[in-house]
Amino acid sequence: MHRIYANLLNEVQKLWLQRRTKLFLVLTAFIPIVTAIVLTAFQSSTSFSIGLGSDFPLLMLGLFTSVFLPLFIFMAAADSFSGEEEAGTLKIVLVRPIARSKIFASKILAIAVAIVVYLTTLWLMSTFTGLFLGGGEWFSGLIDSVKAYLATGVSMMAVALVAVAIAQWVKSSTTTLVLTIFIYAIAKLLPFLFPQADHWSVFAYTDWYTLWIGSTAAWGTLINGFLFLLSSSMLLYTLGWYRFEQKQF
Repeated sequence: MHRIYANLLNEVQKLWLQRRTKLFLVLTAFIPIVTAIVLTAFQSSTSFSIGLGSDFPLLMLGLFTSVFLPLFIFMAAADSFSGEEEAGTLKIVLVRPIARSKIFASKILAIAVAIVVYLTTLWLMSTFTGLFLGGGEWFSGLIDSVKAYLATGVSMMAVALVAVAIAQWVKSSTTTLVLTIFIYAIAKLLPFLFPQADHWSVFAYTDWYTLWIGSTAAWGTLINGFLFLLSSSMLLYTLGWYRFEQKQF
């Protein structure tokens, strides 16, 4: 356990030292502020009250889960596995007295830490700026946003494990990134042609948080969704880990 923790700290540090990680964190903090300023100015100039205050965190969550957060996850997975393999730095980690399974786990945990940090930052900033927009029942909106952000953490980890599994089969970080984006785009468009495909795609659950808003969805539906994400994550983790164990670096 100590070795996993030590390697986790190392992986988190490597993620943090990348410019794109810091840039994305800055964008996560400032996009809600800029959006709130624009909406406030619109309300002032038109005397038309939008009343998005309590729903503002959910509005921002929809924007980030559809584009920004999956993109960061794909880049992080590509750099952590394919990028290090391409640069030859992964060999240095493998000669340390730590099992491959623990290296694999610590890399995934580092991505999970990043997801939690970004979602927490987005929730805090969007909740704070939403105070200035007014409208809605604030307390009930706050509870809904907490549930939605927690649910998003689960679905985003499943998305991350898809990217990690793909990265085990590709040696170039650029190719991995392009491939994951392409698969993500296809998975999002496919349900328009084949609606049944929506039920078997992890990427279809990026907006799973909407089912947790209010009390419209039955508990059975929520539990089924969670079990699907959990089982998919376990399968993807096992597939990625097995390939990582068998690879020759």
